[in-house]
Amino acid sequence: MIHLTRKGTRRWRGGHPWIFRTDVAQVAPTVVGGDLSVVLGHDGRALGVAAWSDRSEIAVRGTPIRSDEEPEAGWTRLVDEALDRRAGRPPCARLINGDSDGLPGLIVDRYGPGLSLQTLTQAADRRTEALIAHLCARFSPTTVVLRNDPKVRAHEGLPTEKRVVRGEPEVEASIGSLTLRFDLLEGQKTGGFLDQTDNRLAAASFLRGEVLDCFCYDGGFGLQLARAGADVTCVDSSGPALARLQANAARNALTVQTEEANVFDLLRAFERDGRAFDGVVLDPPAFAKSRKSADAGRRAYKEINLRALKLLRPGGRLVTCSCSAHMARADFERVVAEAAADAGRWVRVVERRGAAPDHPTLLGAPETDYLKTLFVEVS
Repeated sequence: MIHLTRKGTRRWRGGHPWIFRTDVAQVAPTVVGGDLSVVLGHDGRALGVAAWSDRSEIAVRGTPIRSDEEPEAGWTRLVDEALDRRAGRPPCARLINGDSDGLPGLIVDRYGPGLSLQTLTQAADRRTEALIAHLCARFSPTTVVLRNDPKVRAHEGLPTEKRVVRGEPEVEASIGSLTLRFDLLEGQKTGGFLDQTDNRLAAASFLRGEVLDCFCYDGGFGLQLARAGADVTCVDSSGPALARLQANAARNALTVQTEEANVFDLLRAFERDGRAFDGVVLDPPAFAKSRKSADAGRRAYKEINLRALKLLRPGGRLVTCSCSAHMARADFERVVAEAAADAGRWVRVVERRGAAPDHPTLLGAPETDYLKTLFVEVS
């Protein structure tokens, strides 16, 4: 059993699933890293079941496993419930989303015939082999890849690795009406950015005319826009990503212009040259990766939004995103508003969006609401 301090008990009862090591009063000697253990409050009353880490500062991660349920059976139940909730999703989708599904540190993404897994906690890592067998029995994938390369595994005392468990790492899968090729071993995250799937499809209906897609990576937004008839220029600093974009464009008989460049520099150059667009997409990497970098990240978000707004023709439209967990939604909107004021543009928010429904957020843990997306009209 795990006993919490008074402070830890308040945090648990307040709905946050993460309890820090300093808020743990005592741990039974039989409890080892990766165990699913009953948690007791400072008053000795049972609070629930959590995953225990003997290395991470986040030592206790709560789960919805019932206290009268055998823990391993409860973990398997949560896996099946997460999979069942995604039954209506398209063939490219997140199947398990960690803490939000009550499965701390466990990520499973499906790319058509391929599955890509991350186990970022001791509890998830210990159950890897059983999970793979369970997923293979349910989905019969041709490819299974372990993408345990995130640095956060070090906080749990776990090594980083990338490994093909079954099949070949490259797979083809459809998103909307496009057939795309994904590299599950070398692609970003687990092979692609599935959290933006619904936003990309919606953007294809929202944006029109001549569109600039910034930080495009391998064309998640740009290819959907081109399919909808937009004249798209995609910009990224990665030549290999742009090569994959062009390969996917050819696979779908689409024409997309690409620019290998630093987005900040190119936006300034376009402004100097008098370039203008009907639409702009800003989907940058996380500029605020920690609390310490929040101020620098804020400045970077303001800069790119300011430059993009200056490039839009009257009546133009902007899709702007932040995937920084350390920037709250209200703060992001404030930054965009400041950029609009400095650009002298009148901006109307048409829609506020987040991650796709297969990437749910946990109400008690605001950190899980990381992706913010605004669809705006500009005068």
